[in-house]
Amino acid sequence: MANKKPLRAAIFASGNGTNAENILRHCETLDGIEVAVLVTDQPYAGVIQRAQQFKVPCEIVARQRNTSKHDHEDAIMEVLKKYDTDWIFLAGYMRILTADFLRHFHDDSLGINRIVNIHPSLLPAFPGKDSYLEAYNAGVKISGVTLHFVDDDVDHGPIILQQAFERDDLDDFDTFRARGMQVEYEIYRQFLKHLSDGSWTVEDIQGSDQRIVLLSSDKKKGK
Repeated sequence: MANKKPLRAAIFASGNGTNAENILRHCETLDGIEVAVLVTDQPYAGVIQRAQQFKVPCEIVARQRNTSKHDHEDAIMEVLKKYDTDWIFLAGYMRILTADFLRHFHDDSLGINRIVNIHPSLLPAFPGKDSYLEAYNAGVKISGVTLHFVDDDVDHGPIILQQAFERDDLDDFDTFRARGMQVEYEIYRQFLKHLSDGSWTVEDIQGSDQRIVLLSSDKKKGK
């Protein structure tokens, strides 16, 4: 196992990139994952400088007005082929990936796409954009974060990890969101460790067409 080739991953991000930095920093400590490239659709995104600090190549693939979604994703695929990537970690990437794109990363043996997304709510609650704000405005006492594999539906797919956090009575929106961001960083790191050492599996839920991700302290056959 010590000589196993590391997984080659791409990080997708559109904004400031704190989640991307969290992934980059943690992957530096792992033998089983190599971040090959960071992809952004925003030419002036703060995440570009973060990637440079880690000496990770950053590819800007912006979608022009006259470019179709299909052609834009084809351009992204050319970048991913160039860097020989087999996993994608979404870290605040603000575009919805099409089913055609997802198929490039489908793992038949596991029944999942090798694309991971972090979402700032306890799905299925508050899917879509501005989830922290929606949860805050709804006055929830317990909120949380979901890490999941991406499928054809928005903010859907086999759940890897969910972790809740309490809303403090003195929270304003910024402190509420900041608490959630710390949870995002924590659960992404947890899964990256399992992904790196192979201590995870995906199993069918009996009597259902759904699948469940199992994380274990014992090494299992992961991809």
